[in-house]
Amino acid sequence: MAKMSRAQAAARGTKRDADRTVGAAVVAAGPSRNLHARPQSTYEARTAKIFTVVQVLLVVVPVAMLGYVWLAGGGSVDGLRDAMEQNPTITVSFISAMCQPLVAWLLKFVRDHYQAGDGGYAAGNLIALICGELMLQNAVGVLGCALLLWRIWKKIPGELAAWKEDRGLGGMAADLSGAVVVCVVGALCAFATWRIGLA
Repeated sequence: MAKMSRAQAAARGTKRDADRTVGAAVVAAGPSRNLHARPQSTYEARTAKIFTVVQVLLVVVPVAMLGYVWLAGGGSVDGLRDAMEQNPTITVSFISAMCQPLVAWLLKFVRDHYQAGDGGYAAGNLIALICGELMLQNAVGVLGCALLLWRIWKKIPGELAAWKEDRGLGGMAADLSGAVVVCVVGALCAFATWRIGLA
């Protein structure tokens, strides 16, 4: 092996290192998966539109909930506060509604990964988001995420298993971190609803 010059040694790991881009590509794609962007088709274009519609509806949910709570409180800030203090169910529903923009934001990453060929990431996150939305008792989120999972499922044969094998437990936890936050908040809301029902 030829001796490395000072300039070559200094370039290691930087943009001037010729081997750096190859290493980065391996890290991004994973050692066992070779991701390819999905070919554009009418089906994929419609799926992308459904992603957008679901995201918009999820962003509208907290606005609608805020309007409902505002009207329940008589259209004033004091009335709003009193309504939430007197009816804990409204408070739980309000917290659930405020989580929906986060779900819409996470769906952006799901869509990007799916279009890049990483169907395992997309399916894993959609399954976790469905679980979170069930606990948040948000029908719009459950139906929207279920529809998206149904749309992509037939296009990702074997990709979910490849994602699990490639990423391992730590990688999967990192990929699902956003959806896990939704599940944790959902579990807290479900527990609060259960306690309110017992009271």
